[in-house]
Amino acid sequence: MTTHDPYSALEQLDSPETQALLAKARQKVQAAFHSAEFHRTKAEILAQLQDERQIPFCQEHRARMYHFHQSAEFPKGVYRVCSASSYRAGLPEWEVLFSVADFDALLGDDVYLDGVSHYVEQPEKTLLTLSSAGSDSAYTLEFDLSKKAVVDGGFHFPLGKNHVAWRDEDNVWLCPAWDERQLTDSGYPRQVWLMRRGQSLAEATPVYEMAADGVMVNAWRYLDAQGAPLDLVEANTSFFHKDYFYVNAHNEAMPLALPGDSEVVGYLAGQLLLHLKSDWQRSKQKYGAGCLLAVKLNKGELGEAQCLFAPNPQQALELIETTRKFVIASLLDNVSGSLKAWKWEHGAWTEQALPVFPKGAIELADQPWGGDTVHLAASDFVTPLTLYSLDLNVMELTVLRKQPAQFDAQGIDVQQFFAESADGTRIPYYWVGKQKSPDTPTLVYCYGGFDVPELPHYMGTIGKHWLERGGAFVLANIRGGGEFVGWHEAAMRRNKHKSVDDLLAVVADLHAHGYTSAPHTAIQGGSNGGLMVASAFCRQPARIGALVCEVPLTDMLRYTELYAGASWVEEYGDPADPEMREYLAQFSPYHQLSGSLHYPPAFITTSLADDRVHPAHALKFYAKLAAAQPDTTWLYAPETGGHTGNGTQEDTAAELACVLCFLNQTIGRKNGG
Repeated sequence: MTTHDPYSALEQLDSPETQALLAKARQKVQAAFHSAEFHRTKAEILAQLQDERQIPFCQEHRARMYHFHQSAEFPKGVYRVCSASSYRAGLPEWEVLFSVADFDALLGDDVYLDGVSHYVEQPEKTLLTLSSAGSDSAYTLEFDLSKKAVVDGGFHFPLGKNHVAWRDEDNVWLCPAWDERQLTDSGYPRQVWLMRRGQSLAEATPVYEMAADGVMVNAWRYLDAQGAPLDLVEANTSFFHKDYFYVNAHNEAMPLALPGDSEVVGYLAGQLLLHLKSDWQRSKQKYGAGCLLAVKLNKGELGEAQCLFAPNPQQALELIETTRKFVIASLLDNVSGSLKAWKWEHGAWTEQALPVFPKGAIELADQPWGGDTVHLAASDFVTPLTLYSLDLNVMELTVLRKQPAQFDAQGIDVQQFFAESADGTRIPYYWVGKQKSPDTPTLVYCYGGFDVPELPHYMGTIGKHWLERGGAFVLANIRGGGEFVGWHEAAMRRNKHKSVDDLLAVVADLHAHGYTSAPHTAIQGGSNGGLMVASAFCRQPARIGALVCEVPLTDMLRYTELYAGASWVEEYGDPADPEMREYLAQFSPYHQLSGSLHYPPAFITTSLADDRVHPAHALKFYAKLAAAQPDTTWLYAPETGGHTGNGTQEDTAAELACVLCFLNQTIGRKNGG
């Protein structure tokens, strides 16, 4: 296979070739989709996003509710606070603490809020993470909420993919990433420092440094409500394997004898909470993959373990939260949410009976420090979000907020089906819509990677602008995700094609049962999901009526050389290995595009501020496809937003409106044959 890449210049975002392609692509998108329908849809989506009746998800600290809020007046957003009592009464009295736009001049950059880290024992002390143009690279500033000001001589760090976490009121754990000498080959931090207020990096205490061929390091402090705090270092030797270290009183990092693919998910009552990803034989006891363990820890020495939860084949552990006396877990049960909780009492963990909770997607939204209350958010495809407060001491469930309906769900049905993949595996998928027929426009969404599950969340925009109008939505729970134990491992490296097999099996099942047909079927995915849909598009274009491919990987022979790609070798395999390179070439959408095949219309997106998945993946795929089919291929590439769409609400609304116009023009009932 030739190594010549005719579009390699597009890997340089400031090259004349790239700038010319972007200018032409923007004109093309505007001409095709910036119609009266687009402007109407954009305005309606923006109104939804800015509706003051939407639930203001908050962090609660000491009976005060902190919230990041975007609006027409503050497009970049403000950070605000109200009393917990006014919030619970439904009449929050908000006080603005800072406006994100004010930091542009201070930092000399176009920045967006990526996070606010409160020091929980003194919550008015915060660390602000301010992303450059929505990218993963960010500045860190210490900000005093009581004074509404940046702290003079506080913790301030330059632009980089840094990790910074509070240790105590005057010290932070710092993993710097603003100098190439601090970085792994993947572009992430490889050093851990303990820094005291007022120190320079040269004066800080070095604690750990990993080899450059690792992925990244992180460090943080667990505050145990029932005991002493615990400082940990996490060193990712690969994306899914890590070494953990206990930091002792002398600031030495002491290795913990934990399985390399396990994950520490909490700490309470002097015990590590450990989520196993594979079987663990320990002494005479074997613990199975997917289990949640509580392991005693004494000055870095592991002790007795107790299994809190062992999943059945239809279950998977999703998220863990600890309170003062409890551990609470959100689980997936046949791709639907459920909850379990345990209490530490009389020297043992005992499972607790929980109130009945709605089915669908359940999120652990917040846990106010120092108490036994958790905030939970629940929704499903057609039921708007409800925010609950659960007092674990009395098992009392209280409704805090209900999101208003964003679309008319009358007549919209939700069903779960199973498709048989190429190797016989049953692949679950949700179908949501009003009617099943060969001419029903159907959008099939997937992700299928990195152990990330896809859940039945409420979809206000899709509901209003797609389901209400007779379209159907399908969520395909393909392998590679985290929906079941072993679901991820089944589609890694040499088995990655199975994710695409699964997606095509779902599409085939929809067609076989007459729920839709190829001309009215669109497939959509982003990031790893963008790779999945692009690969399916190249493999069987005749089964598909349109492609929505967002911030994708497409060049699987070059991905390790582009931005954070080197960190994903464990997921995809290494193209430097000749055998893997041959496999990846057969899987790589950019290389599988053929000038002899007819492909359906394609809408490809990226962000020029994406410093995780290089925009070149989208640019090169678009250029190669558009060279053969210029009239049915579009590229949407804004300057800001980064990989996760961290921009303004207007930016979000514009992109969604463009996607919807594309779908209506390609697979809508009046189109596609």
